[in-house]
Amino acid sequence: VNLDLTKHLTPLGYHFAPDPSSQQVCTIGGNVGNNSGGPHCLAYGVTNAHILAIEVVLADSEIVTLGGLDAEPSGYDLRGVFIGGEGMLGITTKVAVRITPNPPSVRTLLLSFDTPRDAAATVSAVIAAGIVPAAMEVMDQGITIAVENYVNVGYPRDAGAVLLTEVDGLPDGVDIDAQRISDIGRQHGATDVRQAAPDEERMLLWKGRKTAFGAVAQIAPNYYLHDTVVPRSKLADTLEEVYRIADEHDLAVVNVFHAGDGNLHPLLLFNGQEPGIYDRVHAAGAKIVEASLAAGGVLS
Repeated sequence: VNLDLTKHLTPLGYHFAPDPSSQQVCTIGGNVGNNSGGPHCLAYGVTNAHILAIEVVLADSEIVTLGGLDAEPSGYDLRGVFIGGEGMLGITTKVAVRITPNPPSVRTLLLSFDTPRDAAATVSAVIAAGIVPAAMEVMDQGITIAVENYVNVGYPRDAGAVLLTEVDGLPDGVDIDAQRISDIGRQHGATDVRQAAPDEERMLLWKGRKTAFGAVAQIAPNYYLHDTVVPRSKLADTLEEVYRIADEHDLAVVNVFHAGDGNLHPLLLFNGQEPGIYDRVHAAGAKIVEASLAAGGVLS
């Protein structure tokens, strides 16, 4: 399990960088199959950047090793081709991962905004200022309230959206970046900027973000999740279009997303027992995909 590996490595001064929201239950083999990302892939890259070699069983039962432990192997990057293949190219039996040193210093900030548009604009402004945080995650009010009901760590229930961002590295540089992000946030309408002090608070804030999909059960028994990527400059406009599409189809929607990557996760909320609901849900889902593509985005 992904999180078990990081828990084992952390006391030794290392961790496994890919951290999907399903980190508590997803496996390294599953991460390889899906080329999984996670909040911290903004700075560290997705699974493909953290796998040195894999042993696989091909369809004809041949056992081969793709990649290598010492140096970049010559020829085609078959390791890279296999990662993200979702099991279609073979079965993974062993994985050699690249481990990442733990950063000497970490700062986690929680910024509150009146609207998701303000939060999205802040994300673009931070990146435009030359700062690349380890992670930048946005949650709108609906999902923030559900998360706070679960973790009770102080997520603001009255904020239209929150931005959870983290910077890591050498202490002096981290302090400077944290202050710059705070200033940029306030320039873009942040109503509150809070810095997580002890590690426990920081971990609880991240626990809230990573259990957001499960917290949705407080709002509705079913959800339909989409996963698209749009240019950061189009985040705010695309978000507003997502809300419009949901209203048009008489559906509730909440948004939680990897804002630094422009990676959207709209969750259409519904009760599967309602007659005809799946037609509306699928129609709205198709419109969301079309809107993401029209914004210059792609399916992730």
